[in-house]
Amino acid sequence: MSPESDLPSRPLRSARLTRKSVTGPLLLAGGGLLLLSVLALLIGPELLGPGTLAGVFSGEDGVARTILFDLRLPRILLALGVGAALAATGAIFQAVLKNPLAEPYILGVSNGCAVGAIIGLNLPTFAALLGIGLESGQFGVTLLSFVGGVIVVMIVLWIGRRTAGGTSESMLLGGVMVAAIGAAIIFLLLAILPNVRGAIQWMLGDLGAATPGIGLASGLLFLLLLAFSFVSGPALNLLALGEEQARTLGLDVRRTTFLAYLVSSLIIGLAVSFCGAIGFVGLVVPHIIRRAIGPDHRLLMPLSVILGGAFLLLCDTIARSLLPLSGLGGGELPVGAVTALIGAPLFVRLLTRR
Repeated sequence: MSPESDLPSRPLRSARLTRKSVTGPLLLAGGGLLLLSVLALLIGPELLGPGTLAGVFSGEDGVARTILFDLRLPRILLALGVGAALAATGAIFQAVLKNPLAEPYILGVSNGCAVGAIIGLNLPTFAALLGIGLESGQFGVTLLSFVGGVIVVMIVLWIGRRTAGGTSESMLLGGVMVAAIGAAIIFLLLAILPNVRGAIQWMLGDLGAATPGIGLASGLLFLLLLAFSFVSGPALNLLALGEEQARTLGLDVRRTTFLAYLVSSLIIGLAVSFCGAIGFVGLVVPHIIRRAIGPDHRLLMPLSVILGGAFLLLCDTIARSLLPLSGLGGGELPVGAVTALIGAPLFVRLLTRR
């Protein structure tokens, strides 16, 4: 059985969706996300109790207020936005390629964005070699991250067109090879650039640099993705049917596919510019949701946004709390390592499943 078989052959079967069948899962997922966000506020290297929260809101505990609003809340918002971005783009790639193994990290898009972001972080160094004085800023990092993602998408599409039949498997394997090349470029940049710590951050994924400004931008990204998820479902349903059937039903396949890749590259570029390349969120979350509620993207996409944010928030809470609370040290684990420990075994299972 090919990987495409994991994507059910009737993606429009849930035309029978009712208000109850939609609102029930969404309310359950939203409630779980809210509860997890509250727990993430309280859990960390220093545990906070309900009494501490009362002291914060009464203005009595300034230290706890700093921990909550300057450190943990921006980090929570960052995890929500980035997790939603990774899961949503994973669902998009899986619909376009009709393959449940497709996701930004495996296709190499995340590594391409990371290369662009690292160059953006060290833009003054590159500009100095050309005799130009430039400063590195968040906009430049985001822009170059987006450009890196677009370049990778173009290469993967070119590989798909050059292979016999242009199958999703060939594009997936091409993406894996492009991801390996991207990793090699990242290691090369690690060796020659002065901003080594920043480069390592993009390689491992790190939410620890969250600031109130980045948190606010990431929270806005989460809301925009949630709104986008409610309008993108019908088109993705048609794409999942296959090009011929989608074209017969009136969809401009070429234009929709191009927009899907472009929007996905922009979303991943934003996410990577915030915290680096984090893998397997786009693989794990849509796959679990599809197994639970079916393939209809009208419900799959909103749930991917909500549960993608929840999954990364859970992984980040584990990453920043496990070592201090277990007494093994005062540092924190890279959140990308935690998501990989969960996602990589699932990827192997999907790859070997018959």
